[in-house]
Amino acid sequence: MPACGDVASRRDGAGDSAAQIGATASATPAQGTPATDGGCPKEGDWAICSVEDRLLHAGLVVERREEPVRHDFLSVPGAAYQVGGRDDEVQVFIYPSTAERTRDTDALDSATASPKGRRVAWGAPPTLVTSNNLAAIIISLNDRTVERLALALGAGLPQPEGKEE
Repeated sequence: MPACGDVASRRDGAGDSAAQIGATASATPAQGTPATDGGCPKEGDWAICSVEDRLLHAGLVVERREEPVRHDFLSVPGAAYQVGGRDDEVQVFIYPSTAERTRDTDALDSATASPKGRRVAWGAPPTLVTSNNLAAIIISLNDRTVERLALALGAGLPQPEGKEE
């Protein structure tokens, strides 16, 4: 079974720009976050390796795109994942803190995952999911895919002992 920070890189110099969850790459946990022996946090704030671990263990087949995704209405770049070999996508944004994530996502219309008073032309209806320092935008017409992704990411990581919400 792969460790939390494991991501297979299929960069063979032939121009394949995807990384698929499943083999090895490094990930750095947030400072002060308890980590497993693989270096990925299992509790507290999200790290990209935590997201990939959660998606893998939820039984989702995702492929990470090499290029980060950027939106002018979010202050951090995100990672985009193609889901299930289809047009379904989840964009994941990891913030340094929950407060910084809240500042960005509170300015959005949660029904459209767009800034209030403005519409983003998503390829399918978007679903905004927030959890601690994570914001995710799920873009899919498949209700089952949306539900599986929202459940996998929306619950968050367990909080460290002694930390109150």
